[in-house]
Amino acid sequence: MDPQANGVDGGLAGPVPIQPPPPPRRSPGRVAGAVLCLLLALAAAGAGLALSGGSAPVGAGAGPGSSDAAADVAARAVWRTASADTILPPTIKREGTEVYYRQAVDPAESCARLPAAFLKALAPAGCTRLVQATYLDSTESVVATVGFVVVGGTATQRSALFQNWTADSYARQYPMMPSTYPVKATLAASFQNTQRIAWKSAISNDGTYIAFAVSGFTDARQGPSAAAFNLGNESELQSDSPPVQAADDLSGAIETGISALYPASSGGQS
Repeated sequence: MDPQANGVDGGLAGPVPIQPPPPPRRSPGRVAGAVLCLLLALAAAGAGLALSGGSAPVGAGAGPGSSDAAADVAARAVWRTASADTILPPTIKREGTEVYYRQAVDPAESCARLPAAFLKALAPAGCTRLVQATYLDSTESVVATVGFVVVGGTATQRSALFQNWTADSYARQYPMMPSTYPVKATLAASFQNTQRIAWKSAISNDGTYIAFAVSGFTDARQGPSAAAFNLGNESELQSDSPPVQAADDLSGAIETGISALYPASSGGQS
């Protein structure tokens, strides 16, 4: 028995403790294998850091805690954090007296509904979401599909898009005009692409959102042909035409409403 285990002074004589057997020697092959595994693990970790720039990705190349990154995230989240009634309200007042009433919101939210020319003009930032609804004016004579595009890409690409987006020029290009969204069981049920008369867009100053409105008459009259539209020589395409005025005012109203929801941008058309 070990005398120190019983609290006895080690100076007293006692039985000699039995020495434990020496530990077994490891095989050289096992040692080499363990070292090799360790080296491979370290190499893999180094490669992972190199691919990620030496640190964990934080998105869009912005540093964690960056005020610019936080503002960018807040701006791009407005379309889903704000209610539909805030961004595409049940009623939109135009010139203080005329009111447009929302008929329905398109549940698809698909960028595929935009024409190819519109999507090309968004490049390289691109479209991540399309939210739209169809409205009818209080006189039930003018119908409009109103919506907004959530722009993709980086903050730099969206800023460049704002600089390059020419709303007035695009409004005169028939291939750029968005499609209508007919609403069943309403006067907007027959609002088809052939009835489109005018469209207009407005872009937020940071390029995050593009609002638009495409309009026509509810009496099923046909809109101008592509050639006539591009020339702008039809009477319904003049500035005093109700669909033209509606497209201009409604697109601006939606863009202004979205921009007011976040501090990174103020409303504007280009």
